Amino acid sequence: MTETRDILLISFIVCILLYNYIGACISRKHGAKIPLWPGIIKSRDYTFYLIYIGYMALLLNGIISIFKESYTLSLALPGFAFMFLGMYINFVARRDLARYWSPLASSGTEQQLIKTGIYAKVRHPVYLSVSVLLLGFALIAGNLCGLLFFVLYLIALGTRIRKEEKELIAKFGEEYKEYAKETSPLIPKLKGK
Repeated sequence: MTETRDILLISFIVCILLYNYIGACISRKHGAKIPLWPGIIKSRDYTFYLIYIGYMALLLNGIISIFKESYTLSLALPGFAFMFLGMYINFVARRDLARYWSPLASSGTEQQLIKTGIYAKVRHPVYLSVSVLLLGFALIAGNLCGLLFFVLYLIALGTRIRKEEKELIAKFGEEYKEYAKETSPLIPKLKGK
């Protein structure tokens, strides 16, 4: 059992490191200016902290659950599948958002409204990707704390989306309102024939 634990723990940590590294590389390649911690603190974006705390709580809960061998393999394996799906969506969203990606809820002064690629299907694919990733973390942990942290993260995410949508409407006006009518915030709409 310890061998399985070690494989899961190493795989989990390597996936997280690769997710963060590849995501940063994609954003930098496309010209995004990623703020460092002093810039994030200066922004006073409380929604960033709420989401980051949820992310870290779920990450640590997953590591502890694997380390203590309190996970359930039948939940952990689908959890990894959700992680990979979330990572893929994130990489595509960062590529499509290009230089306008930021971990903060506010948009830059030269921000343009992106409505192509994955953004033609969903308004907040980065948040969708993080949600899928964190659902994977919760499944890997397979405990009540993981479920609670995931629910708290979803509440924080709802707060962030409302804040960001207000800023985008203020910035882009009717263009954003029309875009919002055509796309859903997180789950792509299924179009009938």
